[in-house]
Amino acid sequence: MSAAAAAAAAAPDGHGFKVLAPWYACERGHFDRFDPSAHPPALQKYASAEFVRALVADPRDSLQFDPEEDVWSYPVPVALADRGPGRARFATHQLVRTRLRKLYQPSHERFYAVVVELFCDRPGLPRPQSAQGLEVGFVMRRRHVEMSAPPKVLRTLSRRLTSELLAAGGQAGSDTGPYLSQAQDVLWADLAHRTAFEEENRELLARVDLEKETQAWMAGAAGGQWRRLGEPPPSGRPDDREQELPMWRLPARSGDCRHGAPPPERSLWFGVVPTASADHDDRGAPKLDDRSVYELHCFVRRTPRPGHEHCPPQISWSKPTEPFRLASFFDPEGTKNRKISITMPDLRAVAARAAAPPGAGGVAITSPPGSQLSFDPGGGTPSGGSVAGTVPRTCTFALEIFMIVAFFVFSMFLPIVVFLFQLWWLLALRFCLPPSLEAAAALKAFFDGTRTLADMGRAETDAFDELLGAKGAGARLKDASDAFAQDDLDDLVDLVTPPATAPVPAAPRPLPPVDDPLCEGG
Repeated sequence: MSAAAAAAAAAPDGHGFKVLAPWYACERGHFDRFDPSAHPPALQKYASAEFVRALVADPRDSLQFDPEEDVWSYPVPVALADRGPGRARFATHQLVRTRLRKLYQPSHERFYAVVVELFCDRPGLPRPQSAQGLEVGFVMRRRHVEMSAPPKVLRTLSRRLTSELLAAGGQAGSDTGPYLSQAQDVLWADLAHRTAFEEENRELLARVDLEKETQAWMAGAAGGQWRRLGEPPPSGRPDDREQELPMWRLPARSGDCRHGAPPPERSLWFGVVPTASADHDDRGAPKLDDRSVYELHCFVRRTPRPGHEHCPPQISWSKPTEPFRLASFFDPEGTKNRKISITMPDLRAVAARAAAPPGAGGVAITSPPGSQLSFDPGGGTPSGGSVAGTVPRTCTFALEIFMIVAFFVFSMFLPIVVFLFQLWWLLALRFCLPPSLEAAAALKAFFDGTRTLADMGRAETDAFDELLGAKGAGARLKDASDAFAQDDLDDLVDLVTPPATAPVPAAPRPLPPVDDPLCEGG
């Protein structure tokens, strides 16, 4: 670039900017910055809360989006004949995976950034030589849809879409599809990302009144609310503006080129994508939820040069990112990424501590006047309850007491929930180590194809107690023998048998490395 062109590119006015995907996204996709595929900003995935350090160190290094886990899915019932052996035999539902991106929450050990590269909006898309006077940021918008159609039409469409998605994933078909209350979510989630289904079901879709709009989160003195883009605030509501989130410029790098010379400086910018929020609108609805479809738009705002402060700033916008939904807090495919370890209090150590005078620590609970509960535990059947107290009363408990009692209550009620509602698949979501391989082997030998749960003796019920970690669980299974066919029993033993060692999560796969084409003078 000549000195005159460089000066023009660095000038604080005169041209806008193209806000495009970063160069390494183009290299991996085998297209250049002039291709329409370069228009959406890049979403980058990480598995550490220290992801900003990694991003600044080398923005090329991020994780691949998994085609199975990183897409929005919904559960549908699966017939017994279509279930697999072992643990799968007790899974009453299966997940149908759409093509819509899903982003997980920080509690799932997943973090995301949006990255763009700036170019001057001039022939050839030259690179800007200075960031002086530029403000770069992004906004989060929501794609809102309202569907109105006869329930039968929505059910038929959602069933067809479910069958198509299951077939694409090599899974057995489902005759039921999602619940009617979820049909709108299912249809919109997929139509947000593809149009082929619309072509194939044009006749049915013609009977659906579909109203789409893009909404912005408008924040001001009265709080925030989602509102149609460009719509003024309701009468009586103070002025507000669309919430903007900051982006920061990535520092220039050296050493990217194999011959050692640094490549020409690029204008790369990143922002942290919010996947959870404590904000609510003025009606009490959460700002972010797991049912809406979102997208990001990045912008560059250039402030007027000195002496022209009366002029409005010049703003250049990117195209939207790919649409995405957010995982719920209890998304099973997210919670499996994070392990929480708790060691129960050592009853021996707590008993020894009881011999010493009380310490200053503990949990102090104050009951206000008229709020003190008094009752007779009655050996497990409380009675004689009353609410009293004329002065505040404070009781201090050792923290260990809460954990001991809480785990006791959980251990007592877990088998009740399993047996009362016959949620046998819950047994697959817990295991104890070290495993009792002898108990599992004894049960495998017992259920030889002729015996049932009703035939179990004391040794077999004790073996189930050992595997389930709950005394009396085997006897309850024996009482529930009618709920299991003889062919299920071998799979039931597999269901309750823990692994030999603690499962080790598979490490997320990084994206392949790419070389900067500017190293070769590109």
